[in-house]
Amino acid sequence: MQARSSFFVLQALDLSTTLIAFSFGAFELNPMVSRLITLFGPTGGVVASKVIAALIALRLRKLMWVANLFYIDIVCWNSFVLLILAHRMPQLAHWWM
Repeated sequence: MQARSSFFVLQALDLSTTLIAFSFGAFELNPMVSRLITLFGPTGGVVASKVIAALIALRLRKLMWVANLFYIDIVCWNSFVLLILAHRMPQLAHWWM
């Protein structure tokens, strides 16, 4: 149960950090998510990718810890990108703080 809760928290963190990064000019590196963004727009594409990830993870419950490790890395990467953007764009630093 704890792995499932962690998974959904990580999905929410990934969604929010990705959308914040998009608002400051970042772009998606994952080709599958990029295609979804092309089809459904930035918010719709990322939300669609979250729904797909959730469906896959719920189906493979025994491997949810692997998905959690993967999404921890993604959230850390997104946070790093936001810190770089904040350093390069002072208005982001003021908005974020």
